Parts: sequence; structure tokens; C-alpha cells
Amino acid sequence: MTLEAALIVPMVICVITLLILFSYYLYGRCILSQDSYILAFRASVDADRYGSNPESTVLSKRDRVFGKKYFGSTKPVIHVDSRDGGKEIRVSASARIRAGAMGNYFLKPRSGWEFKAGHKAKCLGQVKHIRKITRLKDIGQRMVD
Repeated sequence: MTLEAALIVPMVICVITLLILFSYYLYGRCILSQDSYILAFRASVDADRYGSNPESTVLSKRDRVFGKKYFGSTKPVIHVDSRDGGKEIRVSASARIRAGAMGNYFLKPRSGWEFKAGHKAKCLGQVKHIRKITRLKDIGQRMVD
């Protein structure tokens, strides 16, 4: 084996391993962002319909939304916060990549890669708003006739 091959082959293996780890990180971050928005939106819709507690809605729907999509990382940890009397619901989640490859080298941090995502959704009360506008329109129409 030549000197060039002795230097290039480990470097190529290192780069390929890093690309795989970066892809796990990017995939997990995208899926976590999507799932946190879905949970916030569903909690806002449930608050609009039933006036329920958003924390209980998020926790009850968490396993169904997450499913088995997080194959390269740990199960996400969720934090739910509601403001404005429960009208604005913020869901933040974090997870960590499980890969232990290259843990002792300078390229990967020893603590691992943690990714976080968070989204908010507002309970706008669309049904009540539409009914109110329709009722005002009907009253206005009767007054004109």
C-alpha cells in the first residue's frame, strides 16, 4: 500500500461517516420540526372545539404523531407551554443522535448532536367567528328587506 492510499482511504471513510451522521441530524431535525407543528396545531384545534387542556392533548397524541420515524435518534422530549389563557400553544421538542461513531475523534463533539425544534399555533375560534359573521350578515339582510 502506498503512502497516498494510507492517507486517503481513512480520510474518505471519515468523510463518508460524517455524511451519514449529518444526514441523520438533518432528517431528525426536519421530522421533529414537522411533528412539533402538527402537535401544536392539533392542540389548538382541540382547544377551539372542546376547550380542553393543550398539554393533555399534546401528550395523548404524541405517540401517534411520532410513530417510528426517529430511527437514527432518541425519542423526542416534549415541552408544552400555553399563553393568552390557552389560546396560543407552543410545543418545543428535542432529541439526540444515537450514533457513537467517531466519538473519540476531533470531528464529532463528545456530547453528541442534539437537535431542537419548536412551533406555536393559535386557537382562533374560526367556527365561532364564521357563525358570528353569518349571523350579522343575515340580520343586515333582514334590515335592508
